[in-house]
Amino acid sequence: MRRRDLLVIGGLMAAAAAVPPILRRLPSDFEPLPGFEGFRKMAGGSVSGGIDPFFGVGERLPDQAPLYDPVSVSPCLALFGPEGWTQDRLPIAVFSDFNCPYCKVLEQQLIGLRDSGAPIRLIWREMPLLGPYSQHVARAALAAKFLGAEEQARAYLASGALRPGSSSLHEMALALHLSPDVFAREYNGKRVIDALAQSLTLGMRLGIPGTPGTVVGRTFVIGAIRLPELERLIDLERSLPPPACA
Repeated sequence: MRRRDLLVIGGLMAAAAAVPPILRRLPSDFEPLPGFEGFRKMAGGSVSGGIDPFFGVGERLPDQAPLYDPVSVSPCLALFGPEGWTQDRLPIAVFSDFNCPYCKVLEQQLIGLRDSGAPIRLIWREMPLLGPYSQHVARAALAAKFLGAEEQARAYLASGALRPGSSSLHEMALALHLSPDVFAREYNGKRVIDALAQSLTLGMRLGIPGTPGTVVGRTFVIGAIRLPELERLIDLERSLPPPACA
């Protein structure tokens, strides 16, 4: 073989090695996602924690209905909420725990992409799998969400400012310019507990072994994902026609 041919082959091999793993994957590397028609899954990187199948059940209020299966109605709406899937913005549902280090990295990547103009819509699904403090923070995040302060709350909680105990909720409410009494009622209320129960149900149906778990359009990624792979997956999903979401 001529030296020139060897150089060409060597260059091609080096280029292939430099390509992020997701770019080298074949369509066969995507597996169907059982129970979620039209969706698929792929393996990502590391995860933190694991699902406690009894999480949240003991905290439900006496007058609340048993856990329900939102996927039976519409997997798309269950994952992405009432806005569903729009043509102009790709929905991305993130199952995360505020104490999960991989989740923090992923959240900053996604927020950075969105704020830099990427046509994506982020849906945060609280999955507090790492103990009572994780549950405390998740409930505070959801309480703020239902009071219209989700983005501010996520930034506040990412800084680690929330301590265990009820007094920290008072401080958080004031920092977010919310009524402490209203915030505390929401924290302990039906909407927050129901939202956690729904995320648990979805997480169990997805088979999430730990956080993060990310649904980028129609593709569910288990575990952490590097930024180049994430950007490539977003581009891939946006190149495909959006599915019906009803």
